[in-house]
Amino acid sequence: MNIKIKKIINDKLESNNVNIKIEVSNNYYDISKLVQHIESFERTKIVENFGNELKQIETKEILYFYSDKKYNYCKTLKEEFKIKSKLYELEKMNIDFLRISKSCVINIQNVKCFDLGETGKIVVRFCDNSEQFVSRRKIKDVANYISERRI
Repeated sequence: MNIKIKKIINDKLESNNVNIKIEVSNNYYDISKLVQHIESFERTKIVENFGNELKQIETKEILYFYSDKKYNYCKTLKEEFKIKSKLYELEKMNIDFLRISKSCVINIQNVKCFDLGETGKIVVRFCDNSEQFVSRRKIKDVANYISERRI
């Protein structure tokens, strides 16, 4: 794939606005990953209900979201708190969020390693040394993710 970028200054646009136009040939049909990456670029913060307050969370601080009983939680580098968002909504918010089980969505930017030690199990270790297990149903998705990024 050959990508050419052309920057055009437009004084008529409001400040902090960028228009992106993508032109592709008839032969090239799969640009969905590029579009998804561009769309997630500006989502550096997530606004979440925290009790009676709205709190902004930097996505780079998030380790993972998880469910416990009937509540959802967000684990960050500094704290852990209850959230109101659904996990299926959160996993679509950012390209770096990956669903590893029915009850957990991880931020791959804070993954220290994927431990493939035990046969058939994958343990995700985070930079704070916490761990989450990949469910059997999600092993194929996580393995595909790992193989796509392998050098």
